[in-house]
Amino acid sequence: MADEVDVGDLLEELDLDDIGTGDLEILIEEYERQGVGPRWLQEIQTAASRVVRKYSPSIYARSAAWDDEAVSDLVQDVVERILTKGQAEYICDVANDFGHARALIYRQVRMTLIDRRQRTSVDNLFDRAVDRLGEPPFERVKEKPRSWRIAGHSLEATPYTRRLTASLAALPRLPGNGTQRASPIWTTVTLTDALVLICNAVSEVEELDLRKILDESLTVFATAEVVSNEAGSDERSGELDPSDLIMANELIERLDAALTKEESTVLAGKWIGDSDGDIAGRLGVSRPTAAKHKASAFTKIQDELTSQKEAVVGYVLERVQSIVITKAGGGTP
Repeated sequence: MADEVDVGDLLEELDLDDIGTGDLEILIEEYERQGVGPRWLQEIQTAASRVVRKYSPSIYARSAAWDDEAVSDLVQDVVERILTKGQAEYICDVANDFGHARALIYRQVRMTLIDRRQRTSVDNLFDRAVDRLGEPPFERVKEKPRSWRIAGHSLEATPYTRRLTASLAALPRLPGNGTQRASPIWTTVTLTDALVLICNAVSEVEELDLRKILDESLTVFATAEVVSNEAGSDERSGELDPSDLIMANELIERLDAALTKEESTVLAGKWIGDSDGDIAGRLGVSRPTAAKHKASAFTKIQDELTSQKEAVVGYVLERVQSIVITKAGGGTP
């Protein structure tokens, strides 16, 4: 079946000076005589060169940039799509002038790009999140659309807020590959913290909202990137020796127990990016009092981490960051 077409949308990508240029009959005759010949290839090449300007090569190309080789590779895919899906015949049958035919060719380029779109980090993270929501402490609430909550919680679902997405964006991330400002991939432990944060904030999360929340939380701070199915599955703890990991987990437990609710709230606010006034307002205290809580929290952390290995310090700080942000919650204060 031919692709459904909105000609008005298609013409937006064409230069107005090009609309009337060319001869539809020549295009039709060439196809009837030899299939996709030189004139068709010229039109597809021109369309591909223009359309790709709007599409990130990291997602839609098979190379790092839309160079001549990448565009030629796309042209071959477009030709294959046109031939295998009967789109050349469709264009010849329905086009009422050359501009219309050209617009339909542009449409085929865009559809080819969609067909070859690779998985992004948000796609990958969403799938990992759904898998994790199938395990404790979460439970499935509905099948269509799928929704989840923390097991045993029965509060009415509430809309998510910018506070939630800001909290998620502040969670520690795994190092990126150098192609983005910040990696949107979490360890499994941090992913669990994020899902607890989401469920506590909205009570019950449906899959569409889950994708929106992840997308808004992560892509605000990171350019779209391509990741493999396994990306993000490695744990940061793999960098620690077994003895260091034991020490790190003991330090995390001690700090989690030592930090007061007020101190955790201050730390979470600082990591999320709240102003001192916002943090004080959330605690219901003056700014000097909030500053005292911050100083006390910093002292406790410094006392525990002094003389520890750099890798242990980094691991502990990331876990403490995730823990206090999760405890602070992502709802409206």
